Amino acid sequence: MGRMADGWDDGGGPDEKLVEWFLDGKLTGNEVRAATLQSWRRCQEAGLMPSAVRPRLSGDLDFDCGVVRAARPVFERMRTVIKGTPVTMFLGDASGVLFLRNEGDPALRRTMDAVGAAPGFHFAEADMGTSAFGSALVERRICQVTGNEHFAEELRGLTGVGAPIRHPLSGRMNGAISVVCLKDTANAEMMVLARRSAAAVERRLFEMVVEHERALMEEFLRAPEGGVATASTPLDLCRRDRLALEDAAVRLVAQGRAAMVKMALSDGRTATLVAQSISGSTAIAVKARLTDGQEARPDGGGR
Repeated sequence: MGRMADGWDDGGGPDEKLVEWFLDGKLTGNEVRAATLQSWRRCQEAGLMPSAVRPRLSGDLDFDCGVVRAARPVFERMRTVIKGTPVTMFLGDASGVLFLRNEGDPALRRTMDAVGAAPGFHFAEADMGTSAFGSALVERRICQVTGNEHFAEELRGLTGVGAPIRHPLSGRMNGAISVVCLKDTANAEMMVLARRSAAAVERRLFEMVVEHERALMEEFLRAPEGGVATASTPLDLCRRDRLALEDAAVRLVAQGRAAMVKMALSDGRTATLVAQSISGSTAIAVKARLTDGQEARPDGGGR
């Protein structure tokens, strides 16, 4: 099978029923791509059967989660881009639940609904077998799954490209974007679309963190005495120290857990940044403490 420079595989995928031959132990290992074979093995270990894979509906969807908020404006722009084309775009979170869907051709809606490729359904590899979306989550890289490379029988008429979405600061998986079409209409533009869309969501995730942290830090720096609780010993930070504190606070919030970092200030004092979870919330607050016991007001925020 040919392979284009951007990673697109222009072959037609393996022969029909090759998954069943694999399950019967009849493959030599050279009939399919190594990545596909590895995915089939994971599906087999999960106890999936090609003829019995069924979509599972999630009972709790958080449409206000970070990756969905970041992706929503990207998907609105892409709606116009793909209009009239034979592709469908999906966004799902790191657990494999689908949240957003754009159809370039309305006729595809019934096809996607029939296989559970719709908002609210679990489409992780452990749920629906080998797919571009599920494989991108597992392998943390862009993945193409063509026709009969799908583990589930009902997905074999499709070809998809999945691109992972990583948080730009923590590097953690936040989800994936998948571009899917009928296998007879697949082309390399699907890979370009998936890659660019995922990159746009990652940029938006970064902008959301920076916007939030900049506002919080500006509030902190505007406070009387630079945010110090007592007015007797003002905290006068130089620009370099302010930028260092802001950068450290952003990184602590991105970690999403309790943590502590000590920093040497330019005047010889030490600032200790302490990140703590806010009770009853997923937010993270960061406080700056000085060596003389002064404590700055919270300057961190939630994710």
